[in-house]
Amino acid sequence: MKTLATLARSLCLLLVATAAHAAPPNIEDFQRPPAFSGPVLSPDGRHIAAIVNPDGKTTALAVIATDKPDEATPLKAFGQADIRSVYWIDNERLAFTVRPRVDGEGRAIGAGLWTLDRNGGNLRQWVNPTTRGSGENTPQAKRALDANWSLFQAPDVGRPGELVLRHYVGDGRGELSYVELARLNPATGERQLLTEGAPDHVMNWVLDAAGNPAFAFSTNGRGGSVVHWRTPERRWAVWHEVASGEPNRRPLAIDRAGRLYLLVNENGRMALHRSDSLAPDAPTTRLVGSNVYSVWPQLLRDADGDDLIGVQFEADVPQTAWFAPALAAAQAEIDRRLPGAANLISCQRCLAVPTVLVTSFSDRRPVRYFLFNRETGQLTGLASSMPWMPEGRPRQVASTAARDGLRLPLVITHPALPAPGPAPTVLLVHGGPWVRGNFWEWQAEPQFYASRGYLVLEADFRGSAGYGVRHLRAGDKQWGLKMQDDLDDAVDWAVKQGLTDPKRVCIVGASYGGYAALMGLSRGRVACAVAGLAPTDLTKLTSRHWADFGQESQTYSLPRYLGDPVADAALLKANSPIQLVDQLQGPLLMLYGALDTRVPLAHGTELRDALTAAGRPPEFVAYPNEGHGFYKWEHRQDAWRRTEAFLARYLAPRD
Repeated sequence: MKTLATLARSLCLLLVATAAHAAPPNIEDFQRPPAFSGPVLSPDGRHIAAIVNPDGKTTALAVIATDKPDEATPLKAFGQADIRSVYWIDNERLAFTVRPRVDGEGRAIGAGLWTLDRNGGNLRQWVNPTTRGSGENTPQAKRALDANWSLFQAPDVGRPGELVLRHYVGDGRGELSYVELARLNPATGERQLLTEGAPDHVMNWVLDAAGNPAFAFSTNGRGGSVVHWRTPERRWAVWHEVASGEPNRRPLAIDRAGRLYLLVNENGRMALHRSDSLAPDAPTTRLVGSNVYSVWPQLLRDADGDDLIGVQFEADVPQTAWFAPALAAAQAEIDRRLPGAANLISCQRCLAVPTVLVTSFSDRRPVRYFLFNRETGQLTGLASSMPWMPEGRPRQVASTAARDGLRLPLVITHPALPAPGPAPTVLLVHGGPWVRGNFWEWQAEPQFYASRGYLVLEADFRGSAGYGVRHLRAGDKQWGLKMQDDLDDAVDWAVKQGLTDPKRVCIVGASYGGYAALMGLSRGRVACAVAGLAPTDLTKLTSRHWADFGQESQTYSLPRYLGDPVADAALLKANSPIQLVDQLQGPLLMLYGALDTRVPLAHGTELRDALTAAGRPPEFVAYPNEGHGFYKWEHRQDAWRRTEAFLARYLAPRD
């Protein structure tokens, strides 16, 4: 492991480095961990704490004085452990989380918690991520807590110096039963349990301005959601309940004036509202919303007055709605100086301290960080997250209509050095599938394919989150059906636009994306497929004997969203790739984790064996000691090398 002195020299070079590449970046360049990430500004604006990894191996915590941004002091190196996030407890002390990259079975595990002084002294560990169930979890325990504990909330406005921890409590059968909270005083080591007498099966909490639980979120045991609140009489009662899915009113935060910030369902899309009361029937005022996107905001509150000064959220691109004129003016000037980027401002004492931190997102380059002084107007470069990367290809945000009229959001990454005419295309399908997959900013995987000469097409098909309930629920029981139609419709759009050669499309994805790759190949509309971690038998995915979903998900959520294992048995069977061996014609690369519990290896080996028996053996790799995802660097690189060679063999531009 490098010494801190060597890291300091490397970091000084990092802070001024710029990329200069003639040839396309190699796989290691794309997959190398960020050299600079997670910076946070101290409350007084005088220091930045950040995670640095200049050699790609040795992670360290560094502190940078904002008046000397080209210098940095690494405080602690953790070798093969990743520092995941950093927080200021006050101007002189830091908290940070550390996670070993993989455990003995190749899986990422929980994040440990440490604190130390800004000068590097007084280092103390509070949570050990490599132990589970071995610590004594009483409020006065002095030993490090086990991996069932983690940081729930860093010091919040009005409560400096205080950390709140969450404790995951199981039911003895491997199922998560509930989450409790404890307040930690890192100066004394004292812990105070906060959630005694709370409702059963609470999974999340909202604290009031004094740091006490005010709202609790649980399931109703039948696939629905319940929001509880602590009434003015200090007893817990139901505040809001829905029979299925997420709540239509979701509290987010409470300020010192007792005002509630909450998400409210507006025609199926979530919008940010404010109420002057915590009561369930209190009127609300809309602050931020969208007719296209559900808003999942980050609230920006000034540490001095606790006023809401802005809201950051993502629509087509990351953006901020400012309520403070001084910050709105700073935003306008920063955007003028950094055009073509989404520039997010962060600060704590935002109105009193002139220095702010700027995180600059672009579609063509990894994140860059700057300092901006609101009084002098000086914009100073701080660091690039991946300074070795050259400028990538532009990413175009678009949309089209599915065959039934549903809006399909798209992102297109244009190929490097495009040849005349339609391009060979990678149809990149996100996993989940009940997540948002499309984001405008620079992404390693699509930029990698674009650097190799392919156009990359991504679609948030029905069933994807982030666009409202109608878009999400339109995917119910549509695996292999309308969800797959959406991907075909996205390709048809790209062909009509003159972007895509319809005879040279390869569908690539992992998890649900791997399933979609197999189903796309079975339809005969693509030239090849790369299926990672792909379910091949939907009856296994819904079976209590095969799946690792919780009991409530298996009983209520999966039957509703994917299909009931009894009532929809024929549907699940008909849309399982293992039943479509005769239709799976064409080149196929399959990648699996040998210890995957979400999609056990049998999904892959059974289809591999069936295709081999049919005389069409796929390329097949099962990585040892890996679960539902490839965590070891050598495995990730190998998977990309195989994919690169596979695409070059079956999709590369022809003379």
